[in-house]
Amino acid sequence: MSGLNLVLADIKYKNEYLKFISECRDDIKKTGFDSVIPLSSEATVEADIKRLNDYHAGKNLPQGWVPASTYWLLESNSRIIGTVIIRHRLNKSLEHRGGHISYYIRPSERGKVYGAKMLSLALDRCRDLGIEKVLITCKKDNLPSRKVIEKNGGVLFSEGIDGFDTIQRYWIYL
Repeated sequence: MSGLNLVLADIKYKNEYLKFISECRDDIKKTGFDSVIPLSSEATVEADIKRLNDYHAGKNLPQGWVPASTYWLLESNSRIIGTVIIRHRLNKSLEHRGGHISYYIRPSERGKVYGAKMLSLALDRCRDLGIEKVLITCKKDNLPSRKVIEKNGGVLFSEGIDGFDTIQRYWIYL
């Protein structure tokens, strides 16, 4: 697990990000992460990364969105293993589903404890933002995500139905 770093989305990792998207595109669509992870192509990648950086700065946010920082988990400062989005604050919608943090590990790297490490590093970034209590949600049937949250101190406080999904809400106290 050494050699792992969280870095803000940056154009200097453009080629690695395109490789990441190429591997993950179908899975991202299937899991619904396409609303938070741009499915960049060679033609759109620079604009997509600029948009992520704007969101980090709180600029040009879509209606109902809050400022959010997108980080990439890099292995040895090159290969993108996963991505984590940290929302700087909550709104009513995020209190129900989404929370402060969403994360995604590329399919070829799942089951290797990268998720737990990435969430741990993301919690350090939350501390830097002054967030003292982090909300993370996941589908009840997503056992790997539940394990990652619980390994990082997540305490289940509620469940709710959203469409056909049962959503669990966890707090992590920093």
